[in-house]
Amino acid sequence: MREYSDRVTYVEDNSELAYRDGNYEFNRSVVRVSAVRKFSNGQWFITSCQGCNADVLMKFIELLPKSDKDLELLDTELYVGSVSLGKSINEPTELLRVASEVCKELKNSNVVRCEFILNVREYSKVIERDVGEAREKKVLAEFIVGVVSKGLRYGYGGVHNVLIATPENVNTALVDKLIRNAYRKSLISCRSKSLNPVEIGRQTLILKPEVTAALIHEISHLLEATSPNKLLLGSKICSTNVDIYDNPHEITSPTIRLFDDEGVPTSKRSLVENCVVVDYHHNRLTAKEFGSKAGSAYGLYHPPIPFHTTLVMKEGDWRDDEIVSDSKKGFIVDGVVMAETEGSYIRIVPEYAVYVERGEPKDYVRVNSVKIPLKSLTTLSAISRSKNLRVSYEKNYVVAEVAPTVRLEGYIE
Repeated sequence: MREYSDRVTYVEDNSELAYRDGNYEFNRSVVRVSAVRKFSNGQWFITSCQGCNADVLMKFIELLPKSDKDLELLDTELYVGSVSLGKSINEPTELLRVASEVCKELKNSNVVRCEFILNVREYSKVIERDVGEAREKKVLAEFIVGVVSKGLRYGYGGVHNVLIATPENVNTALVDKLIRNAYRKSLISCRSKSLNPVEIGRQTLILKPEVTAALIHEISHLLEATSPNKLLLGSKICSTNVDIYDNPHEITSPTIRLFDDEGVPTSKRSLVENCVVVDYHHNRLTAKEFGSKAGSAYGLYHPPIPFHTTLVMKEGDWRDDEIVSDSKKGFIVDGVVMAETEGSYIRIVPEYAVYVERGEPKDYVRVNSVKIPLKSLTTLSAISRSKNLRVSYEKNYVVAEVAPTVRLEGYIE
């Protein structure tokens, strides 16, 4: 398809409620943006406007030099219909009240700082084109909790969670649970010992689900069809039976969506099968180029880029305790502060680690980071049967990963 055009209307009502050390905040913003998008002569022309006319802006940029590239969008089915996910939260200030009570209770022990933030995001997106409209409404509840405790040293614990909001799952019990979980992490941070310098270097690493999720998130970047460093189709990236796929219809994930930002219906996409790369994330442009299917596009106000929605790593057959008891020496790595790809390494800054000796967890330790070479994926020797969901951001888009505990070789710093 050489020519394509549509109109986008996006409305977002964002409410942020916060409790920070005895102070309350309630901030709200409502944004309405209209956009016009056209694809012609192998390039996108996109204009967006808040409180003005996007068509007027389009008249200006259409006068700019045209591309001489002979590129086409995949001619594919477009989603037509309406989907609504989540419901408004009736009494969000009640959640704030409970947060303040739990924080005050913890401050009677050894907590020196306690923060709770609830961000309720209600948005609607409409993509209009000749074949009909694609409409989506969604209500997300994002929780950010931070607790600082004082023991022999100050320790920090943080929790981040995003849910499709409903009266059933956004409640006072959840608020209580999240704050106490952050408190638990702060206590671990307080009593974590310094890493013994002799342990720096190559080690057996047991990555808990949140860390495994960060690992496959970074691998996902190497599975973008637009990535200059993408893994080659047909290449074998590990030695164990590993399957990775994107599931936009994962019902436990807040990123569930029936159509992407190009208005293409979403579907499960197998990316790695038995350790072999079989497909990439695609938009309509790259799907045409690679002979694949579209449906992984992000971006209303810039040329659509492909990435995952809910990335899933298939579970194995190990119990978590079996993985630990089977490990003579190494480190359990849990929590993620930051993750990034550095050349041929994936670097993860964890919240904490646990030293393992003769199959038994010993001391909590503070590590600066763990580095996992891509080639170390061949050392993967155990995958748990249980999995957990992690929610993160990629270029301001909410994405998610579902991953198990795994064991492999890497480097401790």
